[in-house]
Amino acid sequence: MKMKSVLAVLLFCLALPGAQAQREIRAPWVHTFIPSAAGGERGIAVGVLPPLTPRYSDGAPVVVFVPGGADKGAAEGAPGHSGFGFVEVRFAFPGGGHGEWTSGGTYDHRGPDCIRALADVIKFASGKLADKDGRRIGELVPRTRVLTALTGIEGSSHGGNACGLAMATHGAEFRDLAFYASMESPYGEGAVNVELGGRDDKLNPAYNPETGVLDLAKLAWDANLQPGPGKRWRGAGTPLRGSLFFDVDGDGKFSEQSDFAVNAFTFDCGQGQKVWYTPRLIRAAEARKLFGGSRPAHIPMLAEAEEFWRWRDAQNSITNAVRNCTNLAVIVYANERDHVQIAPDHPHILAQVEGYRTAGAKFVRLNADRAYTERVAAGFPRERTAGLKFPDNDAGLAWSRRNIRTGLEPQELPLTLYMKAVVCELADRCHAQNWSKNLDAVLYPKAPWTLPAPQQRGGALPPRGPLPPRRGGQALP
Repeated sequence: MKMKSVLAVLLFCLALPGAQAQREIRAPWVHTFIPSAAGGERGIAVGVLPPLTPRYSDGAPVVVFVPGGADKGAAEGAPGHSGFGFVEVRFAFPGGGHGEWTSGGTYDHRGPDCIRALADVIKFASGKLADKDGRRIGELVPRTRVLTALTGIEGSSHGGNACGLAMATHGAEFRDLAFYASMESPYGEGAVNVELGGRDDKLNPAYNPETGVLDLAKLAWDANLQPGPGKRWRGAGTPLRGSLFFDVDGDGKFSEQSDFAVNAFTFDCGQGQKVWYTPRLIRAAEARKLFGGSRPAHIPMLAEAEEFWRWRDAQNSITNAVRNCTNLAVIVYANERDHVQIAPDHPHILAQVEGYRTAGAKFVRLNADRAYTERVAAGFPRERTAGLKFPDNDAGLAWSRRNIRTGLEPQELPLTLYMKAVVCELADRCHAQNWSKNLDAVLYPKAPWTLPAPQQRGGALPPRGPLPPRRGGQALP
């Protein structure tokens, strides 16, 4: 089906009186490849999803979604913000994707190649880079003016670290990036590895949430304990043996009941399978000679661990990110029940919201303005939202272990609702240039606020959308 025909059907169905089907209908993803040193000759696979209706009378803002965990990404996915008037951009990291829309290059587990690829996707989304056929993003979204000056990035969980590092390392290439929305991204040493304990396990007993101190004197080594990420995977997966743990009861051997096995990613980054403990743990283990006379092959040297985490924990890169992206507005979403972490003082949230605030980002707040959360929540069944009180934190407010819990969102609603409120507020503030500490109402009440339909499991990948012809065989200026 031609793009014009698809859009005609879309517009007709949206016009049907009382038709609930409008939540089911959307334009297809438009796929392409963009050039990137990290993607080889093939390039990076990118998908662009047009909005149902542009958010503003003068066009639609752009949001790039960055997936969390060790997800390699994909050039398509369930719509997140198209019903709110955004052009959505998704992509596959080097070596990631599906079928025809697989990126070139090799996946380096969110290392420098992944960061380079993300930076090029941001450049494409903000109109600074053409695809491999010379087309800018505005040409891939017919009948919609794409507001490339209103481009933002949404970091889902660990995807927020990639966002911070892309801004810090390559942000000079997209200095006018408008906003960054964080979905409980794990900033700070040990956060990505869930060293302090997570939902799959328990709070690390060696951590004191009142002081933020991890008692490294309790660190110990068990030559038979299987290393890996979290209790859920223990006993499966990697055949490696030999793991650090926190010997809380002090008896010199690991006990599931009283001790805490250290969570860690296990990746082969080119020199064999290694367990990527954080530098603070390796430094402490080396100082106390916990590995014994023969260091296990799967334990990286301190310098290796420091280089590994330099590309995967963005806390120490925040200052450079803000220095590069001088127009950046930031909202960090955080729930009273984090989607992974369990430490009650939410140190990963503090590291991020305080990091961007003290680095001088022009606008920083914890969670969306209540007016935006309530507006998005109005699309949910009333019985789901009745009695809930959303926080209304001032922008620029300083946060600490003492007050962080007063600013968190209630756990009764899905995090996707809160992220829609975050992204809408950021785009609206950038469009209106309104940087007040708090709002009495949403800035664009007539903007679209359509929640996507529930996604069905399974099914084929979204079809490729037809692309407009290349202009004269040359890249656009």
